[in-house]
Amino acid sequence: MKRTYFKPYLLFVILMLMALDVMVAQKSEVPEESWEKRFNKIQPPEKIMDAIGLKEGMTIGDIGAGRGRFAVWFSARVGESGKVYANDINKGVLDHIERRCERNNIRNIITVLGEVEDPLLPEGELDIAFMINVYHHLDKPVKLVRNTIPSLKPNGILAIVERDQEKAGGVSWESTPKKRLIEQVESAGYKLVKVDDSLEEDYLYIFRVK
Repeated sequence: MKRTYFKPYLLFVILMLMALDVMVAQKSEVPEESWEKRFNKIQPPEKIMDAIGLKEGMTIGDIGAGRGRFAVWFSARVGESGKVYANDINKGVLDHIERRCERNNIRNIITVLGEVEDPLLPEGELDIAFMINVYHHLDKPVKLVRNTIPSLKPNGILAIVERDQEKAGGVSWESTPKKRLIEQVESAGYKLVKVDDSLEEDYLYIFRVK
């Protein structure tokens, strides 16, 4: 009688396929809308979340959250023990986020209707205040970032992802010069901690309160 042996490489293949299934399942937990995929290639959410130090259990404020492109990624990263405040001055986009949360059974995102000069985020709750593709739209950036300070925990940070004209190949629209942004935010009561230049078209700025 011929014996059949389970070859080691077959076990390796099976384990690799199982790991791939887990990775796909984890990725599918973040509900991307079709228009977001192109932007997420240029501004990879996982890479940015790692750079700002976002971890499970944290609380983050997404200022100018729009339709929730990053809020849903933050939600998955902080988990059930964490919290995401999705802020905007446009009630329509906040309504869209709420529908998105209901559709995808997301329970840790709270929408906050802010004002031009004040995001109206809860006092002392945020580990991170975050903006992406927002700073150049602000009518009163210095006042808004200054009014964000009360919402930060003592060791909290302000993280800003903003397009840079030179990195974007000379495109000046929807961008803020690095020197101007740093000067404005520092004048609002922050100190620059780090500038990450690893993104294709943007700088990632990290500030702490002075």
